[in-house]
Amino acid sequence: MTSPNLIVDGDAEAVAQCSPKGLDGMTLPGWNIGKGEPNAVCYGQPGWPDASSPGPANRGQKFFAGGGTGNAEMDQTINVSGAGSAIDQGGVSFDLNGWLGGYGAQDDRVNMTATFLGASGNQLGSAECDDVSSIDRGLKTGLLQRDTKGTLPKGTRSVKIQLNYSWTDGDTNDGYADDLSFTIGASLPAPKLTAPATTVPGYDHVFVVYMENQDYDGLTGIIGNPLAPYINGLRPQAATLTQSYATTHPSDPNYVALAAGGLYGLVDNSVTTTTLDANHIGTSVDAAHKTWKGYAEDANGNCDQTAHGQYYQDDLPFLYFKNMKSDPTYCAAHLQPLTQMTADLKSTATTPNFVWFAANECHNMEGCGVASGDSWLSTTLPTIFNSPAWKQQRSLLILTWDEGATKAFGPLFPNRVPTLVLGSQNTVKAGSTSSERTDQYGLLRTIDTALGLHPLTNNDRYAATVNDIWSGH
Repeated sequence: MTSPNLIVDGDAEAVAQCSPKGLDGMTLPGWNIGKGEPNAVCYGQPGWPDASSPGPANRGQKFFAGGGTGNAEMDQTINVSGAGSAIDQGGVSFDLNGWLGGYGAQDDRVNMTATFLGASGNQLGSAECDDVSSIDRGLKTGLLQRDTKGTLPKGTRSVKIQLNYSWTDGDTNDGYADDLSFTIGASLPAPKLTAPATTVPGYDHVFVVYMENQDYDGLTGIIGNPLAPYINGLRPQAATLTQSYATTHPSDPNYVALAAGGLYGLVDNSVTTTTLDANHIGTSVDAAHKTWKGYAEDANGNCDQTAHGQYYQDDLPFLYFKNMKSDPTYCAAHLQPLTQMTADLKSTATTPNFVWFAANECHNMEGCGVASGDSWLSTTLPTIFNSPAWKQQRSLLILTWDEGATKAFGPLFPNRVPTLVLGSQNTVKAGSTSSERTDQYGLLRTIDTALGLHPLTNNDRYAATVNDIWSGH
């Protein structure tokens, strides 16, 4: 008697989209990301394993890779309590195996471990599939099978499967993994892929503002920076997310990640030459029969698609999308100057359910620095906080940054960004901090849940949300 494979999405096929260059973070359905930005790449992309590379015969389209921020870790915990009585009698076998590898002579690698846990979470033992070194691979790009077998310790009730990626060189962590499997010699049902639990409450309105190019703290950061007195002064009213990460570099892919649940191949700032034929959060709001607008500082009228002065049309990501570029009437109804937000906020009836508002290139901190952006926020956010939508209804504000201060990859640049969450009607724990990890897809799922929207892709469908900042939780 052998169980089915108990690892959920051990072949990366449930991942929403392949990483274009191995340099963007993403949701890995079924997996918790504990460190770094592991991702999934498609076989056959230039410089990566392809159909002729050593690896599994039934390899599918995708494989796991270590991402663009140095060392990385991903894990999932398997519940085996349904076979508890058999396990406690002793002699229940296990088989941990998978295909592990790397790139050419580069010695980035990944290992896979299984940790056997008792009912109280106590560790009872472990097993490991050794990593595959560049020497093991003959200095060739590819994956080799690793397999370890044994007997489950008596008392085992769960098994933590963990992949640890080790970086040695280059922008990407080229530890590769695919077709991961864990089976036991007892009867258990096949696991089902489910979204992580969320406690995000419902809201009438969600406001999002992206600032640019700042780290969480330190010399190039926001938290604790004396040049940002307004932002830091908001923290006693807000929840501060200490483990919030951007997806990649440069700016626009990060905007599109939050707006559309994926990069759709975007790797640069190319709004004038790139059109994405995809749904975005605006179409999700439409489908829910709710209202939305994007407001941009210094826009010349509605649907302004031309850069001028400190206005850049990509400071709102919606102009990347086909339905905005091809339908001027729809675009004009939804993309408007920031001055219009002040007018719309005067009543709950004219305040959209979803708002994305943007500073110009000076005030977003990229052009004129932290103090300029902090001052802009100090004159812009009170308009929201003093509005009927905030004072009389349930409203949520997410203040976040598109990417870290340095547009570079590797272990020195974790791409950790500041994120503050504020809620009206005491819905967010004022003055709280959270160390629960999130990223732009986690923020998108937060918005989905808050407004009752259908997910756009598996990136937001299976993203983890921060759950410990909401009042009552």
